[in-house]
Amino acid sequence: MGQKALKRFLKGAAGVRTWLLTVLSIIGVAMLASVAAQAAPPVARIVDVRIGGDGKATRVVVESDAPLSYHVFLLAAGSHRVVIDLPRVRWSIAGLTSEAGSGKGKGVISGYRYAQNTATTSRLVLDLSKPALVARDYALAPKDGGGKHQLVFDLEPATAEQFAQAAIGDMSGPKPVTHQTSRKPLIVIDPGHGGKDPGASSKGGLHEKDITLAAALALRDQLLATERYDVALTRSTDVFIELEDRVTKARNLGADLFIALHADAGPKPATSGASVYTLSPEGEKRIDGARKKNDWILDVEVDSKRPEEVKQILADLVQRETKNQSAKFAAMVADGLTKSGWPILENTHRKKSLFVLLSPDVPAALLEMGFMTNDSDVTALTSEAKRKKLVRTVADAIDAFFDGQAQVLAAR
Repeated sequence: MGQKALKRFLKGAAGVRTWLLTVLSIIGVAMLASVAAQAAPPVARIVDVRIGGDGKATRVVVESDAPLSYHVFLLAAGSHRVVIDLPRVRWSIAGLTSEAGSGKGKGVISGYRYAQNTATTSRLVLDLSKPALVARDYALAPKDGGGKHQLVFDLEPATAEQFAQAAIGDMSGPKPVTHQTSRKPLIVIDPGHGGKDPGASSKGGLHEKDITLAAALALRDQLLATERYDVALTRSTDVFIELEDRVTKARNLGADLFIALHADAGPKPATSGASVYTLSPEGEKRIDGARKKNDWILDVEVDSKRPEEVKQILADLVQRETKNQSAKFAAMVADGLTKSGWPILENTHRKKSLFVLLSPDVPAALLEMGFMTNDSDVTALTSEAKRKKLVRTVADAIDAFFDGQAQVLAAR
């Protein structure tokens, strides 16, 4: 069916859009991957990674046989790294075709590694011998139609503080590129508040920002101990981060799940218990508004060859699937809290238009662990033993969430 005919069909057939959304929802994410694969251009081939420099400045040149989009960012935890995310490519360095490999560095780069990152993306990691920033990055087309396409990255030495401030996220645990063809799910944990924003306070002077950070660090350690996940924190110290930046970090890192940790405040000291939030209908309207302004761009909306009606349908499906997955995870957390005996509010799973829940393509939930205005809750939240119990409950819910996803994929 041609574009014009498709437009007439979508506009003229009553209920077609609703029907198609329903069908696509049943088919699920696997069909989205199939549609994307059919529309995708031929896979580009990277034929060389060249590094030159004297320690004062280092240049990295990535050569390919086709133009490439890319996203570059820094990771500061464990070791200093520059990460370059690419569409799925074939690696043919020095004529050797492989799924993964590594090479020697020069200047501020001690070495580099590359591999497939997800089913649709590849990743190049530059391990640094000292902190450095990407001073310039750009793409070059071949001259006169011959030669190779190039991505160029100029790195300049920096202080550890400058590197940490520029790093897009705090990645902990296994390094993001290994010699494997698959990756672990990435969990992004967001400790609420921080820095100049203390959040709620107890009558004894304890701040929510400290409670949430302690819980986030404990949850990170618990998840890493399972060796099932990679984990990133939006903050690992007492710093202030804008709400929008928290969501942006999760999306840029390609998070598979986002969980924000908070501790509530109530008008009555007797109010006690945990609750878990997902996005409300009002929040969904905020996403729609952001998409109209191009503040939130989904992968399915990028392809210029697709009719706008089809882009809208696919984007709606992604957003609906994200909403459904968020609800499933929140229900698992609420159920786990109930079974563990942790104090909870009535109607534990609630909905609200919170900014950190607005990502249209990352399942997200916000856990209010208790009330800073309740003495019993504060005692529990500051007890290492009881905090461990809470963290174990959340980690179990994360396990159940991804176990469920694996079962669905295995059944297809």
